[in-house]
Amino acid sequence: MKPIKGLLQLSNWLMRSAIVFFVFVAFIDTLKTFDFKSIQFYLALAFIIFGVLLFIGGFLGKTGLTVFSGLMLFFAAVFEIITLSSSGILAEVAIYSVIAASSLYFASAGR
Repeated sequence: MKPIKGLLQLSNWLMRSAIVFFVFVAFIDTLKTFDFKSIQFYLALAFIIFGVLLFIGGFLGKTGLTVFSGLMLFFAAVFEIITLSSSGILAEVAIYSVIAASSLYFASAGR
């Protein structure tokens, strides 16, 4: 069966939108606390900033912003996976694994 190449752009935008939606829903409450002494605050800030930059990078002709944002989101998701995996395998670990995989896709493909 042949792939449906016409849906590639749509799927890229759906992944970008899903990442932005996830980081907003998951981290907006942490960001509202303004706890500058907490590592979770800075991690939430990084997720939100680089998630938005990944989305904005889709509108630009050059791929540099998409690659950099995808790489930073990948590292943040891996950090979150390592942090959460000490509690065992949870649903959050699976969610962050999907975010890490999608972010690595954008870092490698630059689309």
